[in-house]
Amino acid sequence: MTIDQALEKYFPGLDIKKEKVYLTKKLVKDLTEKAESRFQSRVFTYYEAASGSNRKFTAFVITHKLRTRTQTLFIVFDNGGRMKSSEVIAFYEPEEYIMSGSWFKQFYNKTLPAQMPKYNEIIRVANSTISYNETTKAIKRVANLYSLIYN
Repeated sequence: MTIDQALEKYFPGLDIKKEKVYLTKKLVKDLTEKAESRFQSRVFTYYEAASGSNRKFTAFVITHKLRTRTQTLFIVFDNGGRMKSSEVIAFYEPEEYIMSGSWFKQFYNKTLPAQMPKYNEIIRVANSTISYNETTKAIKRVANLYSLIYN
């Protein structure tokens, strides 16, 4: 799925505005501590979906390395900071390592990052340790980034 297809799927009829955030080295350090996961970049693109002047949703596209190849996630938050949906839009590892929609649901409707499940509460997936660890870290990075931008 392309980013444009994901935007059309999740935000039909809404106005989409592409935004960027540029982080200082200090912000990256602070966010890394909060997310318990290292930020690889200082520049992030996100998309605001609005009806008129009212922002309804924000979506982040994040690409990260798993074993030797990458995974790209499309993560949607409502304007209250709750994760509403997520989808793997690109996955270049063997398909059996991809996290399912039901696995992602453990993060939904949490007021992020405060209510995010702790690492010991995350559902483990047999034979996919790297995938669920790295996917969890990516979600926590994005949740903290959302919190920085909007809180």
